[in-house]
Amino acid sequence: MNELDKFYPPPRLTATPRQVERVTQPFCESANAASADLFQHMTSQLLVLFRAQGCALPVAEELAQKVTGELTARVREALRRPGLGASWISGVIQVGDLKLDLERHMLWRGDDEIHLSPKEFDLLAFMMKNVDVLLTHVKLLRSVWGLEYGGELEYLRTYVCALRKKIEKNPANPEYIVSEPWIGYRFRNPAGVARRLI
Repeated sequence: MNELDKFYPPPRLTATPRQVERVTQPFCESANAASADLFQHMTSQLLVLFRAQGCALPVAEELAQKVTGELTARVREALRRPGLGASWISGVIQVGDLKLDLERHMLWRGDDEIHLSPKEFDLLAFMMKNVDVLLTHVKLLRSVWGLEYGGELEYLRTYVCALRKKIEKNPANPEYIVSEPWIGYRFRNPAGVARRLI
């Protein structure tokens, strides 16, 4: 019997906000640092946390390694999803002749700057991060408006209509934001070329 088997089901760990802040602070302060250093730091912080919870040293080490391994795998998997990449976090997304600057909250179609409301920007940014992915009405509402939303289709339709008027050459025949009847929307690159991250 392995010493870890004694902990099945795993003990509920409670951490104070200060402990959580100490563990997560390196991620916030040095997002561009080497991930290996961040995960090693996190492993050591988890080791301290598990030891403070009363785990024996070998058990605490194994738990810290498992948590760090799981988190590393989830981060890598999330970065491999369609439409996601590490460079869009601080960069500019370009699809067709649209260019969206995520840091400065600006949009250009060709050389023309287009003014967007904050909610229009959030909706367009989410769609452009997920090029050619079918986004359901509920997914869009919950991702942009919040988890408490899901059935307010009129909000979504109103903002999609406003976005189409601003970004499409012919809003009645959209090239970018394509409706998937009864399901949601798909943000498409009209040129058919993969999007570029600058």
